[in-house]
Amino acid sequence: MKVRDILQQPGREWHAEAPAAEIDVAVLVSKAKVELPSEYLDLLRLSNGGEGPLALPPLCFQLYAVKECINLCLNQEILKRFPTLLFFGSNGGLESIAFDLREGPPWRIVMVDQIAGAESAEEIAPNMGAFIEAIGVEAESRLA
Repeated sequence: MKVRDILQQPGREWHAEAPAAEIDVAVLVSKAKVELPSEYLDLLRLSNGGEGPLALPPLCFQLYAVKECINLCLNQEILKRFPTLLFFGSNGGLESIAFDLREGPPWRIVMVDQIAGAESAEEIAPNMGAFIEAIGVEAESRLA
């Protein structure tokens, strides 16, 4: 899967930030408690943060910059409250997007209301590849 090719398809709306520095990606890989999906790392190498529609709940996706993800990997309160989740984005509101580390790899992608807690985790994609296919696409225009 070529993340760049997917996100640059005609009709996709993805507002990318500058690519992440390779040293920052390496630090994230070293601090994460699991092996991160290659598609996710490719996404960061293409777009260190960004936003656009998402053809899955919660319908909007804001990718966290790599340094924010590193901070989340080290945040003891987050690790205590959400030991089986690794956050990498949000909808810009109450819902966060995370890797569900309870089963896998491949890690399922879940939507979580951090106020409601880990019990609110709801699967939105079976893996990162399927999630990336939904980035930059309005829900009603997604083709099967």
